[in-house]
Amino acid sequence: MKKIEVLGLQTLPEIQSGDNLAEMIVQCAKAEGVPLQDNDVIVLTSKIVSKALNLMINKEQVEPSPAALVLSRKTGKDARLIQMMWDRGHEILAMIPMKGLIRTTIMESSKAQAEAQELCDHEGAMCITRDRKGRINTQDAGIDGSNHPKGTYSYPPPDPDQTARTLREQIQNLCGKSIAVILADTELFDIGTMDLAIGSSGIHPRPNWFGMVDKFGRPKFGGMDIVAHEMTAAAALLFGQLDAGIPAVIVRGYEFEIDESTGIADVLSARMSKADYRMLVRNILKTSSYAHPWPRRWFLRIAAWSV
Repeated sequence: MKKIEVLGLQTLPEIQSGDNLAEMIVQCAKAEGVPLQDNDVIVLTSKIVSKALNLMINKEQVEPSPAALVLSRKTGKDARLIQMMWDRGHEILAMIPMKGLIRTTIMESSKAQAEAQELCDHEGAMCITRDRKGRINTQDAGIDGSNHPKGTYSYPPPDPDQTARTLREQIQNLCGKSIAVILADTELFDIGTMDLAIGSSGIHPRPNWFGMVDKFGRPKFGGMDIVAHEMTAAAALLFGQLDAGIPAVIVRGYEFEIDESTGIADVLSARMSKADYRMLVRNILKTSSYAHPWPRRWFLRIAAWSV
């Protein structure tokens, strides 16, 4: 029997600015009877990393620009949150209004109707952003006020891969074992949310198995599994989204090749110019048009031409 274990560290205390997170993880794992072993993968919520690194901001101290105020009036999004995204170097690619189908779906899936209504009214819209390195974030550039005092927000490390690399080196120096580290954050996924990897070190986020032969000797079209996301999703079963209090998880028993240099950004951030993006979208629309009857085909052709 083969097995993979997902072990949540329950004794990790509330993280404060300046805490030695690596030392706390090593000590907690040992105290809970699961000392770190070679080839363990440690998955951490980005929020505890942000707290330890003091990546925090008080919303009331943010002065929104005239552009942020205008956008806020048009969309209902808090002008200070908009300004915080821009201040972090994020470009807003799209804004999803918290009304219509989105609002209906949220209300239908919530047991706390009054609170859900208040959140939808307060948010106005969710922002999909892209940072300076091309990384896409589907929830307000990762800026998050949950499980923080009122008015206080945390934001992810500017370079999550480098942060994961630093933590990995610190943990390895303390425990003497070869491990990998993944940083996780919550992203929109279909009509819902899911924890995905935003930074990694020590494990290739997407093994290069495309085209390798299957058990019948035929080249396999798949094989591009984003294992960093898959391991994060498994860890998220223990993270919880409310007050579970398990922000650090050890994934044990997964066989992987150690990769010292490749991080999430290396495989998930498209290395394309704006012209490349336009050409990609244009080709998708044009090719898709052949699968539809008229007049939808004309609509897709016009859309491709206008990109």
